[in-house]
Amino acid sequence: MLMRTYLDLTTEAHASLTAMDQAAGDGDFGDNLRDALRLVDSRMPDDAGLAVEFAVAATCFLDEVGGTSGPLIGLLLQEIAAALAAAPAGRSEVDDALVAGLAAGIAAVQRVGEAQVGDRTMLDSLVPALDLLTEAPRPVDWAAVAAEARRAAEATAGLKARMGRASYVGERALGTPDAGAVGMALFFAALAQERTA
Repeated sequence: MLMRTYLDLTTEAHASLTAMDQAAGDGDFGDNLRDALRLVDSRMPDDAGLAVEFAVAATCFLDEVGGTSGPLIGLLLQEIAAALAAAPAGRSEVDDALVAGLAAGIAAVQRVGEAQVGDRTMLDSLVPALDLLTEAPRPVDWAAVAAEARRAAEATAGLKARMGRASYVGERALGTPDAGAVGMALFFAALAQERTA
């Protein structure tokens, strides 16, 4: 299951996510993401398809996860769930729905969070991954998308934060990637495992 894979990857990266967030904020991102995904896992039906996985995850993130990132991740997941719920069951149709849902979700995150690419946020890995998805031929090479998200997340180490708590620490966080961007890169890594299995 996608969300269980995301939980596993987040658990493995927990210490790194925490250290990244400590450099720029209050250090709770690793805990919040891991704990949210544990909650998602505890509520996930055993027979959940991809649309249900995203719907359950969206509800958990929107209703029960604190911090700034929780509701924003919830918005992203909610839009993906809606796109998947309306999609036919074929592999290419599901890939197209994932891309459409990601586009709508990223737009929602930008609208509500008022951030843009370059602000040192989760958008700095989400948007480059989406750009690759919209330009790439089908079938989608999800491993390449995950690699692009990871590359973009690592590149946030050179960005000065302009949004959120990280914007108050000035240049102290330079040299350390943004935890939110890395958390989204882990999401794409989980998605790549799910879609190539």
